[in-house]
Amino acid sequence: MKKALRILAIALTLSIIVVPAQAQRRTVRYLANYENEPYHFGFLLAYNQMMYTIKTVNGYQNNPISPSEWPNANGQYDPATAQNLYVYNIETQQTPGFTVGIIGSKRLGRYFDLRFIPSLSFSERRLNYDILVEDNTGTTAMRYITKPIFTTFVEFPLNIKYRSKRYNNIGAYLLGGINPKLDLASQKHNKETNANGEEFINNLVTKRFDFAAEIGVGFDIYNQWFRMGVELKMSYGVLDIVKGDAFLYTKPIDQLRNKMFQLSFLFE
Repeated sequence: MKKALRILAIALTLSIIVVPAQAQRRTVRYLANYENEPYHFGFLLAYNQMMYTIKTVNGYQNNPISPSEWPNANGQYDPATAQNLYVYNIETQQTPGFTVGIIGSKRLGRYFDLRFIPSLSFSERRLNYDILVEDNTGTTAMRYITKPIFTTFVEFPLNIKYRSKRYNNIGAYLLGGINPKLDLASQKHNKETNANGEEFINNLVTKRFDFAAEIGVGFDIYNQWFRMGVELKMSYGVLDIVKGDAFLYTKPIDQLRNKMFQLSFLFE
């Protein structure tokens, strides 16, 4: 999140410096009637970082997890001697991902556009668990388990874009909107098979459907062939997506919501 805010601050600073500098120079005005056209189409390529917003159960560190709720820990503890497990901490860790999409834009007025960008977003998130293991002799040891969550979102963002007055071949804009999305990978990579050939859940399982609110900033650069946009956007899920399975990786979580930072390059 801090990295995303730093990138946002740098982009805003550059736009503040570049736009006035462009306005002071006389340049060829490319695509002079571009904003008057009723429709525009193009494509999007983006870098993303997906995260979770976690709300934990009050006092979850003091609640032991019963043996029936223990998944396979891949050697992190011995089920034959472990007496209690306590989840002490949960942290979300994001990794780089990417997004591709098709742009459809409808002119609503002099400074407003309606944008629809069906997209595919790929990424992986990780939940890091600090787990205290207490054996039947009263001895305790801390174990650290990382659970990867693979994500493939089919997204349908619908945004209102508010454009500034164009200065030569550069213009800034703000946007906001909604984004229904479907996670095609939410049920995958969650089951494993034990020595007896029985399947069991060994990961965090999330719901497929989510609905997000979005806000962003960007600027458009015009040349003689097309308009290129550089955009920073944050997407905040409004639905609780954790499934209520009462076992080690979900029991301490009260609510879990998606969050995503995206740096996009748009070509129209």
